[in-house]
Amino acid sequence: MYSTADELDWEFLGNPGKTAQYRRWFDASGIGGELRRFASDQDVRVWIKDVPMKEYARAHEGIGNFVPYVRRRFRGADEIVQFFCGADWSVVRDSVEGKPNHCHATDGKVTRYICWGKAGVLKDLIWAALNEGIDSPTRPGIVITTRDGETIPQHARERHALLANRCGVDLNHLHRTMIDNPDLLTDR
Repeated sequence: MYSTADELDWEFLGNPGKTAQYRRWFDASGIGGELRRFASDQDVRVWIKDVPMKEYARAHEGIGNFVPYVRRRFRGADEIVQFFCGADWSVVRDSVEGKPNHCHATDGKVTRYICWGKAGVLKDLIWAALNEGIDSPTRPGIVITTRDGETIPQHARERHALLANRCGVDLNHLHRTMIDNPDLLTDR
């Protein structure tokens, strides 16, 4: 499924294209056919959309149990932290999670909450940062990410910064390029 999603450039595929592909996976004997041996048609449809394909974006971030199944991904939370906080900062062990993507970062003295995602989830990122900021002595941070083939107009970037500043949250934008997945599970 992930190879097909890669070929279709899933993150840029519109809803009609995704719906058509869900149907093809459901109809495929090796995917939907196998799953229907264990679950109803409706449960299979929901499972395809809500399990592997929801995890697909997280796996590209290096988060979750599906990471070994994507061929390419981003560098992970370390890239976010070092971009946002500086080269002397690192990810606090076992602090990387999703919904939204976030972690804690430290320079050995101070710890900060950092969350990241696409511009389309800015409201979720701001809400998460605000909630974290209430319980933290440090100012939380947000990184709005783009990837190859994706841009954010300057006026939108400025608006993001104004919103974050109004909320007492630091914000920056980072364009990332995918790399070959160092954790890829391969057939031997």
